[in-house]
Amino acid sequence: MNFSIKMIIALLVLFIIPSTNIYAENSETPRQDSGWYFPYLGQGKGTWDASVGVFFWTDTFHTRNLQLRGDMDLAPGLRWHTVVRSNREQDTLRGFHPHFDENYLEGYGFHESQNGTLSASLRIGNMRYLHFPYPDSIAVFDQVPGISDLTGGAKTGYSGELLTLDYAHKTGLGLHVSGINWDFGREGGSKILEDYVFYRQNFGKLHFETHVGGLAVRPEPLGRKENGYNVYLGTTGTRYTVGLLYEKLQHQPAYTGVMVSFPMNHTTKAMGKVAFDYDRTPEGFAMQIPLVSGRIGGIERKVPENAVLVGEVKAERLRTYWQNGQARNYYEHRISSWGETGGNDLIVVMKEEPWYLQTEALVSPHKFSEGIKTWERDRQGPAQLSQKVTYQFYKK
Repeated sequence: MNFSIKMIIALLVLFIIPSTNIYAENSETPRQDSGWYFPYLGQGKGTWDASVGVFFWTDTFHTRNLQLRGDMDLAPGLRWHTVVRSNREQDTLRGFHPHFDENYLEGYGFHESQNGTLSASLRIGNMRYLHFPYPDSIAVFDQVPGISDLTGGAKTGYSGELLTLDYAHKTGLGLHVSGINWDFGREGGSKILEDYVFYRQNFGKLHFETHVGGLAVRPEPLGRKENGYNVYLGTTGTRYTVGLLYEKLQHQPAYTGVMVSFPMNHTTKAMGKVAFDYDRTPEGFAMQIPLVSGRIGGIERKVPENAVLVGEVKAERLRTYWQNGQARNYYEHRISSWGETGGNDLIVVMKEEPWYLQTEALVSPHKFSEGIKTWERDRQGPAQLSQKVTYQFYKK
């Protein structure tokens, strides 16, 4: 019996284990209905925005990465997402050759019980972000697809049919399996990307995580896995938190990492709004400047008078980037849902918090004991931007 089949059997076993403890990475648990739920804003409702990138240093200034992003709900648990780039060039806006950095349909849903949460997602199309459900601390260290496709090199990202199953038991134990059928011009057949057991738990002011099983390999090309394990130990809190990662996979060097999470303040909001990043190769500063944004399908900004709140969907939007400061992905995690949502007779009000720089996660194929210069030489540095949003549903 192969490891993936064992994982699925174990997932079913965990699904019926009674809960003996509660894992909570955040002190507040969102209100949530039990049973299956499929977060839904309403047919044809969504958001869009346009932005442009800049890269500059003492003797350099480039405009680049003109992009249009759109997200729309189609049915309960079904949505469409796209990020269209104006060309396939790294550091110029010259030429108009529209290209989908991301473009896919996603069917997804969650089952909430007293024992834990089962999450399922099927995405069909082109993707540059794999995390589902909301990433834990170890997942934040994951490699972000590179930019070789912008310099005439190999294609990056993931194209095909991507299936993800995740079960998080309230003891802190869980299982995660994801697989892809490469398609839409990408060869490779059907492959398991990750299949591992995880454990997550808070111990006072410390947070511990481990993944054991088939884990993603960090060097490109992405989409490969090896058996092994990783361990994370960090602090907890509502302001700055720090943590350390150790990872060892078969046929790979040992990786170590350090992660810093930031509170929302004037500095992190300013950096998050424009996806600010310092890059080393080539050296310079990168930003993705918002130009215009809008709402689709009649989503409102203000609560109407004499309206009664009947439901709510909480979400968090994430963007990740690392190489050359190219912000090329976007994903809205639907965190929780309760009450009446998505009905044609409901008024949807969207409340957005500011974007901010949430996390910097640095990882290197060297041990800390080898010295900071050696460690820094080959390190990768995924950054994560976050924006929390609440969709409220009202009846008059």
